[in-house]
Amino acid sequence: MRRLLIALLLSTPLAQAGQTAPDNQLTPWTAGPPGAEWSTPWRLADIPKLKAPARSLVEQDGRQVLRIEADSAAGGLLHPLDLPGDRAWQLSWQWRSERHLDKARFATREGDDYAARVYVLLDYPLDTLAFLTRQKLRLARTFYDPSLPAATLSYVWDNRVAPGTHARSAYTEQVEMLALRGPEAPLGQWLTETRDLRADAIAAFGSAPQRILGVVFAADSDNTGERVESYFAAPQLHVQSP
Repeated sequence: MRRLLIALLLSTPLAQAGQTAPDNQLTPWTAGPPGAEWSTPWRLADIPKLKAPARSLVEQDGRQVLRIEADSAAGGLLHPLDLPGDRAWQLSWQWRSERHLDKARFATREGDDYAARVYVLLDYPLDTLAFLTRQKLRLARTFYDPSLPAATLSYVWDNRVAPGTHARSAYTEQVEMLALRGPEAPLGQWLTETRDLRADAIAAFGSAPQRILGVVFAADSDNTGERVESYFAAPQLHVQSP
């Protein structure tokens, strides 16, 4: 899972088909040119030298949803953004998983796998970061990508810990892990999530981000060698009403 983090740094009732908020900042999966697998600017988030999961759009309940099948694999689908981080952004989505992971361990290196996860990529001014973190980020931006995020929120569907459990990633202090679903979550059922990104970022990193750089829907089983099949639907990002 470490390589997925590096790659990302490098780079209710069911909603009806096509129903989105008027100010939704996330393009629907299928709003692109005819014949496109998914809409621009959505793009694959692959990890060099690691097996990629199968990602496809399938029809369920009369709408197109994203399916990710990860068999000893890791990866997702990325929607780049460039939004002011101090606004009251609300991210919502629906997800379902068909099976639990057995060997995964929350926020550990050897078991850092999740049936489903959602990343939110954040940027902070360099002078607000700890010295070592600042230096590492400067080097990474110099040698890999100048647009690397300074921090990441990672919402996960875990197999052991209770919802609400949070911890820093076992690989980096700049990724905050938050379990939204745990072992009691039902399989094969759509579940809805809604997150206040500004509040979550402040709780995790002490202040609101300068910018929101992207959202990634993903699944991974590369550390444990297991197989997962998960689905995502109705991604929406908009400013909360006063």
